[in-house]
Amino acid sequence: MFNSIKLRLVIWFLVVFSIFFTGIELFLYYKLEEVTIQLADEHLNSEVDTLANLMAIEEAQGQLESELQELATAVTGVYADKLSGHYYQIVSGDGKVLVRSPSLFLSDATLPIMRGTAEGDLRSVAVPNIGTVRLISQSYNFSLGPLTFQAADTLEDTHRLLSSFRNTVLAIFPFVFIVCGIGVFFMTGWALRVLKTFTAKIGQITEENLSQRVEERGVVMELKPLAASFNTMLGRLEESFSRQKQFLSDASHELRTPTSIIKSFCDVTLSRERTAGDYKEAIRKMGDTVNRMCDIINRILVISRMDNKTIQFKPVKMDLRDLMKDVLKLIEPSAVNKGIGIKLTGGSVTVRGDREGLTEVFTNIVENAIKYNRFQGSVAINIGDGQDMATVTIEDTGIGIPETEKDKIFDRFYRVDTSRGVTVGSGLGLSIVRTIVEAHGGTVTVKSEIGKGSAFIVTLPKNPAVKNGSH
Repeated sequence: MFNSIKLRLVIWFLVVFSIFFTGIELFLYYKLEEVTIQLADEHLNSEVDTLANLMAIEEAQGQLESELQELATAVTGVYADKLSGHYYQIVSGDGKVLVRSPSLFLSDATLPIMRGTAEGDLRSVAVPNIGTVRLISQSYNFSLGPLTFQAADTLEDTHRLLSSFRNTVLAIFPFVFIVCGIGVFFMTGWALRVLKTFTAKIGQITEENLSQRVEERGVVMELKPLAASFNTMLGRLEESFSRQKQFLSDASHELRTPTSIIKSFCDVTLSRERTAGDYKEAIRKMGDTVNRMCDIINRILVISRMDNKTIQFKPVKMDLRDLMKDVLKLIEPSAVNKGIGIKLTGGSVTVRGDREGLTEVFTNIVENAIKYNRFQGSVAINIGDGQDMATVTIEDTGIGIPETEKDKIFDRFYRVDTSRGVTVGSGLGLSIVRTIVEAHGGTVTVKSEIGKGSAFIVTLPKNPAVKNGSH
């Protein structure tokens, strides 16, 4: 269930929305509280200043005591109403309450007596019979001594406002939460609709129409890299399928020829009675054909194992000169039969690689140098030593390779034009050569000139990271 991108987006949005909404509401709540308290403080400062200025004027006229009595008996204004929520009192230096507002007298209450400061001491306190009030205590010097003026405003309205705000938020939040959740759910579905369309287009591509591509134009920006990567993958798959089909077709064709030859020999031989010599000759020819078929099958198996990366190369240190001597021992009979002279030059060069695989590489190349050489020609093998690379050059005096076919000779089952009477092979040897060399991190190139011969150059790193069965 939680594997759904749509559901995850909705959940993440609601979580972030809840945190953000809660943070905003808390900020507004405390900001509202701060503003209301600040307004109350400004009002209290103004009231205390007014009282103090009034007392200062009366003192200058010598009527301070009478003014104090009048303040205690005032019957008009907000301070004369019990329920007004506004209070004041004046306290002498020895802590005696000299004046209480009528609102305090009617409420049978007294503000907490506190020593005030010249700047005014503001605080919230609980007063019996009144409740929580915002209280200011500020001291002034008069002829009677220091007097502390105290004024207070009830916080009942502030608490009522904050409670109303809090209840409103709590009532609105679930509604907003649900509406936003539904909205995001549908918006996410609408936004992901392009992904469903993209998926449907991909689903229409099968092994039968790998040539099709996902249209990148008009695709939303976020899906363009995916479309490009998918098209690249399709190209590789198409190429791989094409190679496999071609490989199967070529393999079938190659195997059909020797099987047809064997069947023909069998049919002709059994068509009438023949001498023992005839039977022996037929069996010999069929045996040669079977050997060629086995060689083709073995090479096909090698390539298949390389493609499937099931060949396990075993890299070891070896001397290339010793390796080439072993190769020459294997192919010496072929060279002698054709009168080919082979010359090995170069010193000892140590490389690290799979001995069996590299033996296959150089055996194939040297065999081709003999097979496609002229009678009593020559093959020159040179081993070169570089700083990080070793080079083996195998040069023959054979028929050469046309310029147009140089890039094709490493393709599977590809063979140079056989109309020139050259011995025909399976067309797999050089493909195996390139695969093994590249698995060792090396390269194989060819230089050739018609009628003068060819030169194959194999370059190998001295310490490669050999890849098992890979290209």
